[in-house]
Amino acid sequence: MRVVGEELQCTEDNGEAWIEVRGLRFRVGVGNYGRLLERLAGLGYRVERSRSHTWVVARKPCDEAVSEVARMVEEVMNEEKEEEGRVGNKSCNPADIQGIANSVVNRVSSLIPSLKDVVDEVAINLEAGNHVVLLGGPGSGKTLILDAIYEASSNPLYINMADASAAGIEDLIIEAGCFDVILLDEVDKAKNVALSPLLQLLDHGGKLRITKSGKTTVIEAPWVRAVAAANPFNPRLRASNWWIPLMDRFVPIEAPQPSVDEVVAFMSKVANTEMPGWVRELIEKYVDALTLRKAEQSAKYIATSMRRGKSEEVVRARVERILQTTRAITTKSK
Repeated sequence: MRVVGEELQCTEDNGEAWIEVRGLRFRVGVGNYGRLLERLAGLGYRVERSRSHTWVVARKPCDEAVSEVARMVEEVMNEEKEEEGRVGNKSCNPADIQGIANSVVNRVSSLIPSLKDVVDEVAINLEAGNHVVLLGGPGSGKTLILDAIYEASSNPLYINMADASAAGIEDLIIEAGCFDVILLDEVDKAKNVALSPLLQLLDHGGKLRITKSGKTTVIEAPWVRAVAAANPFNPRLRASNWWIPLMDRFVPIEAPQPSVDEVVAFMSKVANTEMPGWVRELIEKYVDALTLRKAEQSAKYIATSMRRGKSEEVVRARVERILQTTRAITTKSK
């Protein structure tokens, strides 16, 4: 593996260079990130994605591939500076819903095929001007869809509602300034007061007035669409009157649990290697505690351990222990 600074990591596998590029979003900006991937595709790179990683892959040595990607990064950033010099500040524009939908369908359905209909429903509602909330248990792929939308959008605003406050959300909105899609994860864990600025923004056609330290900022984004993710309604955790304001503003879309076959295929895909036969048995045994994030972690652990020469018996025992601990913790938290 070759690491360049803290940005480009390259691994050679079967004569191909795999460069992790998702971290470049924060250097080049989300909008330019899409342009960068298009440029690299034009140079013959293919794009491979897992739940939490994006690689560009080409049949060439890491040194050559890393240099080429770094050169493309500099070109894209220099072009942005030239455009800013010509036209001033970047203007805010509506999201390219069709473009986002195509990208998300391709990425998500390649990992979990049963989610294709869910993504189609999300796209139709966003195109119709609706906000949507994805409802499903842990491991159903809700966050996978949010991640895919984030990567495909030009100016997304992501908020994890589990630890968000109203003041913190207002700060994020002001700092972002320009956004076309709002992504709200773990909405079912949000504090009542934290929902206030978001509900106001969605209620008033994308307009929100924020006053801080005597200074008033007016946010206007009439085209903005919101996609939220939440666990299903549980009367023991939230009263029905807490859900009513959300359901009034969002179209609910249920995300089904992926099948065992899909989870096995997903693990092979994200680890870039075939999973041993016993993986299916563990998935069936611990399916109630297995999220896609945990499946990805387990798959990468299995692939790395096997590559380092550990026996399958040792690896299986360790993975089962991980899943046992996960089940115990999640059961106690319910």
